[in-house]
Amino acid sequence: MKPIADTRAETLNNLLDEQHALNRRMLLAIQTGDRPAQAELTKLLEDIAVRIQQMKAGRG
Repeated sequence: MKPIADTRAETLNNLLDEQHALNRRMLLAIQTGDRPAQAELTKLLEDIAVRIQQMKAGRG
């Protein structure tokens, strides 16, 4: 069994990885002018940002 700190860090790292992947998708959506994708990705990025802040604050 992993220590709690390791599990938390792994989860935070996963969230950060997901955020980076969404950022790359957003860049592509901006470059191609795909406004619907930009709107969807904006929502997803906002959700990830909230989850990251909660994780950092120890509420995740």
